[in-house]
Order: sequence, then C-alpha cells, then structure tokens
Amino acid sequence: MKIELLTSEDSNRYLVRHPAEIERVLRDVMRDKGIVAAYGENGKDFLLTAIVAVEPREDAIYLGYGPDDKLNSQLLAANNATFATTHDQVRVQFSCGQVERATHENHPTFRIAMPRELLRLQRREYYRLVTSVVNPVKCMINTEQGMLEALVVDISIGGVGILAYQESGELIAGETFHGCRISLPGSGEFALSLSVCTTFEITLKNGRHTHRAGCQFIDLPPSVETEIQRYIIRVDRERRTRYI
Repeated sequence: MKIELLTSEDSNRYLVRHPAEIERVLRDVMRDKGIVAAYGENGKDFLLTAIVAVEPREDAIYLGYGPDDKLNSQLLAANNATFATTHDQVRVQFSCGQVERATHENHPTFRIAMPRELLRLQRREYYRLVTSVVNPVKCMINTEQGMLEALVVDISIGGVGILAYQESGELIAGETFHGCRISLPGSGEFALSLSVCTTFEITLKNGRHTHRAGCQFIDLPPSVETEIQRYIIRVDRERRTRYI
C-alpha cells in the first residue's frame, strides 16, 4: 500500500472531517481486522499492523506493535506518520504526529491521536500485481468435479485473475467455491474461498483454448490477506530494484 498524494479535488471529494464519521470508519477497519501499513516520515519504510482499539474519550487509537524492532523504532522516532489500509474496497488513509509506545490489555502497542481528518479514496480499486511467468502463482479450485488447477495471472488483496485450460473444467460467473488453495512462491500455500465474477475464453497463439476468470476473495482471513499483501509488496519491490 502506497501513500496517496492529494490534489485539491481529492480534498473536497474524499476527506472526512466529522469526528463521528472518522470514528465509525476506524471502528469498521478494526472490526474487520484490516491490515494497516504504517509509514514513518520518509514515506518509504513501513510496517504492517492493525487497529486494536479506538478510544475517542482518550483522543487515541491503539495499533498492534510490530515484530521488527528496527521498524518499530523508526516509527517511534518519526515526527509524523501515515497509515494506509482498505475497507470494502475503499482506500483509507490518515496521518498523525508523534507515535507513542503504550500498552493495551497488557500487550505492547502504538498509541496515536485520533485523526482530525481521514481520506476515503474511492477512485481506484486494489493495486493489482501481474504475476511472474518464471515463478508462477498456482490456485487449486475445489469444484464438484474435483480440484481444478489454474494459473494466477494477476492478484490483489481483493481477488485474482486466473487462467485454466478448457479440458480442466469451466467456471461460471456467480459460482462460489470454498476449500480452495493458493500457492505464493516464497510465502507458502494458503486456504481461501472464491467467488467467480467474470469469465471469457482465450485462444492462445498455438491454437489451444483457455478459460479466463476474474475471482473475488470471500471473507479472506486476516492472516492470508497479510501474506498476499507481503507477497505483492515483495515482488513489486524486486521488480522496481531490477530497473533502478
């Protein structure tokens, strides 16, 4: 998740300034256990966390402490910080001044002041990563006819675009599949559920017919969302480094 730079139009259309609405959005993110990327003032290094408490009476938000001591220290040393997440496919972003170390229910946390404004950016969908041909991402879809092996051609924390040969089976828009598995190179294999949103046929240059489908994740577990986000960030960084 990258920090969004605002234009004057963005400020007028997408900034939320009413305290009750800001509190509602933050509580929604907390309730759904949304993954939050926390950036220090350099806007480059970040850690992944989650909101664990929203306390308007204290004028405070508490976020989980990260496992990386170096990143934790960088965030605590920053004069300001920015937090980015998504909720219901809408980007949510807010900033604060100094981040403090605190405890909440006997667990170490970050404590920040309640934001005076919050960005709810609806002009873009999730960032979608085109997957590698060299290190392919595989998805096993649990159909009534058995497991259908598909190649993931793009992925986001919202869903995947997949490609399967017609002889392996055909997916229909509107179908839902539970007990599926996705293998992320360098990260592992994870269980999830999929809903098929769109389908169409593609004929390859060799004349072979394939089946393309766009699928949405259903109730993606926070732990799996974190792994997908980390995979996307890692691959994106590797590609950027390659061309710098």
